[in-house]
Amino acid sequence: MMSMRKKRFGIYLLLSLIFVIGMSAQVVLDNWGQQDREGRNIDVGFQNHKKIIVPLHWVGNVPQKMNKPVSFGIPFGKGEVYSEDILQLTSTDNEKIPIDTWPLAYWPDGSIKWSGIAGVIPVGMKNMVVEKIRKEDKLGSEEKPDMAFVTVQETTENIRIETGLISVYISRKGQYLVDSLLYKNVKVGENLRLICTTQSCPKLENISLISFVDYQGELKSAEVERVGYVHTVIKLKGVHKGKTGREWLPFVVRLYFYAGSEQVKMVHSFIYDGDQNRDFISALGIRWSVPMREALYNRHVAFSCADGGVWSEAVQPLADHRILNNNPSLQIQQLEGKRIPDSQQCDERSRILLDHWASWNSYRLSQLTPDAFSIRKRANDDNPWIGTFSGSRSEGYAFVGDITGGLGICLHDFWQSYPSTIEISDAKSETAVLTAWLWSPETEPMDLRHYDNVSHTLSASYEDVQEGMSTPYGISRTSTLTFIPQTGYSGRKNFANCAKELTGMGVLLPTPEYLHKQKAFGIWSLPDRSTAFRTCVEEYLDACIDFYKKAIEQNKWYGFWNYGDVMHSYDYNRHTWRYDVGGFAWDNTELASNMWLWYNFLRTGRADIWCMAEAMTRHTSEVDVYHIGPNAGLGSRHNVSHWGCGAKEARISQAAWNRFYYYLTTDERCGDLMTEVRDVDQKLYTLDPMRLAQPRSKYPCTAPARIRIGPDWLAYAGNWMTEWERTGNLKYRDKILAGMKSILLLPNRISTGPVALGYDPATGVITSECDQNLLNTNHLMTIMGGFEIMNEIMDMVDFSQWNNAWLEYAQMVKDDRYRTRLKAYAAFQTHDAAMKKKLWNDLFARVGGSKCSLKVKTLLPPVVPAPLDESDGLNTNDVSLWSLDAIYMQEVIPYTW
Repeated sequence: MMSMRKKRFGIYLLLSLIFVIGMSAQVVLDNWGQQDREGRNIDVGFQNHKKIIVPLHWVGNVPQKMNKPVSFGIPFGKGEVYSEDILQLTSTDNEKIPIDTWPLAYWPDGSIKWSGIAGVIPVGMKNMVVEKIRKEDKLGSEEKPDMAFVTVQETTENIRIETGLISVYISRKGQYLVDSLLYKNVKVGENLRLICTTQSCPKLENISLISFVDYQGELKSAEVERVGYVHTVIKLKGVHKGKTGREWLPFVVRLYFYAGSEQVKMVHSFIYDGDQNRDFISALGIRWSVPMREALYNRHVAFSCADGGVWSEAVQPLADHRILNNNPSLQIQQLEGKRIPDSQQCDERSRILLDHWASWNSYRLSQLTPDAFSIRKRANDDNPWIGTFSGSRSEGYAFVGDITGGLGICLHDFWQSYPSTIEISDAKSETAVLTAWLWSPETEPMDLRHYDNVSHTLSASYEDVQEGMSTPYGISRTSTLTFIPQTGYSGRKNFANCAKELTGMGVLLPTPEYLHKQKAFGIWSLPDRSTAFRTCVEEYLDACIDFYKKAIEQNKWYGFWNYGDVMHSYDYNRHTWRYDVGGFAWDNTELASNMWLWYNFLRTGRADIWCMAEAMTRHTSEVDVYHIGPNAGLGSRHNVSHWGCGAKEARISQAAWNRFYYYLTTDERCGDLMTEVRDVDQKLYTLDPMRLAQPRSKYPCTAPARIRIGPDWLAYAGNWMTEWERTGNLKYRDKILAGMKSILLLPNRISTGPVALGYDPATGVITSECDQNLLNTNHLMTIMGGFEIMNEIMDMVDFSQWNNAWLEYAQMVKDDRYRTRLKAYAAFQTHDAAMKKKLWNDLFARVGGSKCSLKVKTLLPPVVPAPLDESDGLNTNDVSLWSLDAIYMQEVIPYTW
């Protein structure tokens, strides 16, 4: 009896121990490895002492004239770096550069998956590395006693930021985003505000009365979002408010400050929440007041033109046909920004000249089309504008000030995001006004109405317009600006150098080889030209990118609401992209065009591809997606109007598209957008993506909502993974697991039909109540980013049963162009040589055979309005599909026959 009791007690003790161990493991996982941190570090100490060196490279230009503030991300493998580890940025000459570091994402074991890095890179520094170092080797202030720091002082009323060169004062609430900006203790800017004007309708011949309403930004909150030794981010939120009290156009503005730097970066985002039939925005801008202390002839205005050109003048230019003070060099000195003697020091004749030479109060740099800008000025507000210069594409940089202080402003993507204007007014007063017009008041107002009053149907125009769904309510737009406080105007050459540094391409990132080694964003290949066959693949990939790069330029796919997107399909009889044909117009992320650009960039590091991918990310994440309102968190399918299609789906808004830009740049706005969609599956309660294609009346379902495994659930799973790795919130890990487990219980697992399955947004459980023999043949299942996201999820979630099901699905799906990556995954996992060879042969067959060359012909007028390249059979869907297939296959099943 005692023996039996002892045995039972032993079993009980063993089970209790197992339970405790299991619970302990769960606690470690649930707390992201934060429990018993010191002990864990001792345990992993040997592997964690492994030397880690991250080589960096410049994408674009190395800074040559100005120190460069940078923020970028670095991926690390599981267990390589933890929160308490120290990272150091060092040049190849062993010069240590002060940086801030912070975690962007974690692995499930608590180690860092992505780390943010911020610093200021000295002029001319080209080769650098980030390395993990010992605490005792950390850069200390004693090594650089003159090192600048960012300091932030907060009260309940305001925030003060000091970088060592500038001082900035920000109120928590009110009309102004920034109260004052000082450079070396001289005030160069004040009363930074947002402004907007609307009109009641567009200008038409039969309209006799149009009403205009002015709005100004109203700051509701200001918070220090991130603060470090080297950089600080201030987040400002508010609305635009009219004199009647109406509040609309909510905005989020972030200001970035860096130690020892005079530059202030602004990321400005606003949401359109108006009535598309009534609220026509005729002007939208950002405005500074700039103190002017000197005489008119010592005040200066400058604009950047095209190709490094500069237009600059003094507010009161000295004339060359009369010599001031008998000194012929004074006019040259004025042009160089040197002080002209006070009029009281001039002879009587010269004072008379100064009293009668013209002075100018207002100036405009206007880019109303992508190919033409003008510069004009006027003497007074009640005088006409006179023309001074016209050119092609301005770089979007301007300066106003005097010889003791002034402010430069750079509106990035100036000509690409036309209609843009930089305006300087009141230059003759004590306080000049500097305005960057994001939407110029000189052009037609924004007209966000749908392009037609009737639907043109799926069968006729591939269009899915539905009543009340073609609405811009809730879309947004983000613009980036840089402000440069200065000690005064210093001549055209210095102005040109500043413009070049600010508007030129220059991004610091880990090298493609390092990103590839770490499997950043999943599985992809580096360029491989080791054989003639593989060279052919690479050349076709490059040819596709180059074709679209040229197409963007030839077709002028630019503009405030369009820049970044490309067209879906081409009409070979009309010799034009189908810009006016329903669902064949703007692409809106269809078949992962974002990923096509990003994976091409990751593997090559090409600056031109970066520009394309960055612009597409900014556009598709803002304009093609709803951020407030009934469709918040969803995006619009491809259409003539970016928001025109009635299909509002998570595949367009998913975090998968934005992860690249966020993790590579640490862009907080992109982080906001990914947070917005973390719970977007709750929209399934009210908006069924299959309400028309597979109505409930034909496909019985008692679940509270319906879902497709792909692209819907895969998009949600990507959103949840992103939120989980960024925040450690296990709710989102569990949502992924709930979906996986419930899919495994379906009659045919991932292949279970119909396309629309039952779903409970509260639990994440997927169910089926239809014929168990039904199979899901949805060809869109994994080609909307789902395949790439699942590669990353399976690296985060160790669930062998799911991995087996994914492989099973990849093996059994139809072998066609929509499932090539799935079949390549299966061939790789099963070492199926015959399938590998077949997939490569099929891939080449899709582009004309083993020659694998993009056949392009150039059409000339009068067949087309201007020279235009076209390629028979080419469309964005096929280019994205083929390229992503090839990039994946080059890595997992490279051609060896």
